[in-house]
Amino acid sequence: VNASRQETKLMEECDQLIEIIQQRRQIIGTKIKEGKVVRLRKLAQQIANCKQCIERSTSLISQAEQSLKENDHARFLQTAKNITERVSMATASSQVLIPEINLNDTFDTFALDFTREKKLLECLDYLTAPNPPTIREELCTASYDTITVHWTSDDEFSVVSYELQYTIFTGQANVIS
Repeated sequence: VNASRQETKLMEECDQLIEIIQQRRQIIGTKIKEGKVVRLRKLAQQIANCKQCIERSTSLISQAEQSLKENDHARFLQTAKNITERVSMATASSQVLIPEINLNDTFDTFALDFTREKKLLECLDYLTAPNPPTIREELCTASYDTITVHWTSDDEFSVVSYELQYTIFTGQANVIS
């Protein structure tokens, strides 16, 4: 009966752990998808900016080619002046010709480290009492109303406190505290 209860409790606890992991997986997965959408939106904007830049440059090149075919010198000078002004304006604003492109946008903000969690899960076992401390008699002291006890613990668990029991030997009876 006790073993069956323990098996049932183990299954319930493991199911809860699995549920927590699945919930976190869904939450973190959603954050990654949202980040992906934002980055794709930025890339789409960068692509649109590049296309605009190409269209403007192509238009300038076409106008310049048309102007070069002009046989009328007066008309050529008028169109060349217009093209020169447009090229000057375009080069003055470097963003028009060369839009900002950031292809190194990474998902570094989503770095995950499960090392600690894996170690905890691998160590999953029944609870056990910590090993008793080793009293270091060479460091212990006693005076009229004070006793100082030094000890070390080799246990991997963090023990907050120990209960110290002592016996006072009297002539009539021993008193245990």
